[in-house]
Amino acid sequence: MKAFVLLVMGAVVLSAAVTLGAAPAAPPDDADTWSKTTRDLQARITLVEKTAINGTRSLVPYLEMRNVGSSAHPLKVRCGGGHVKFELVDATGKVVRDGWSLPRSGPHADPGTVSLPHDSSIRASMYCSNWGVPKDAAAMISTDSGAWVLKPAEKGKLFLRATVKGEKVESDPGRIWYGTIETPLVKVDWKE
Repeated sequence: MKAFVLLVMGAVVLSAAVTLGAAPAAPPDDADTWSKTTRDLQARITLVEKTAINGTRSLVPYLEMRNVGSSAHPLKVRCGGGHVKFELVDATGKVVRDGWSLPRSGPHADPGTVSLPHDSSIRASMYCSNWGVPKDAAAMISTDSGAWVLKPAEKGKLFLRATVKGEKVESDPGRIWYGTIETPLVKVDWKE
């Protein structure tokens, strides 16, 4: 009976918060790992080391996004077709080299448009599988906007950055996200 009473009390408190238009919970303490907020959206990159391909470590970039707004409508964020651009940079943010030196063929999985409901987040793989993979390189990052083969000496010295851009869609300006977000730099590192 005690558990039932606590459950009912929790439901009443939640109902009151929703009715009063309470703002979403404050972001966690890791706020410095997220971009600045642009039109209720924040973004960041995480790199995950996956199984080696052709003897080369595969560092898969994930684009994480979160809706920090108070609207009941979800944010629709376009993540494919040139809306997300990755760059390999140094500690000052200067581009080290472009990612177009490898052969590329065939289709790849396009993340398309993602929908972020109120007070939610998503992590989308931005890995692009249609780049050639060299044999026994130290590591490689593959995205639709470029692929980079890394040398052992570059371990922990380079960074990855993403820019998310969206144009305003006049037919749905309140729901399709638009603006520009640049993610904080993420160190490119891997296990030995």
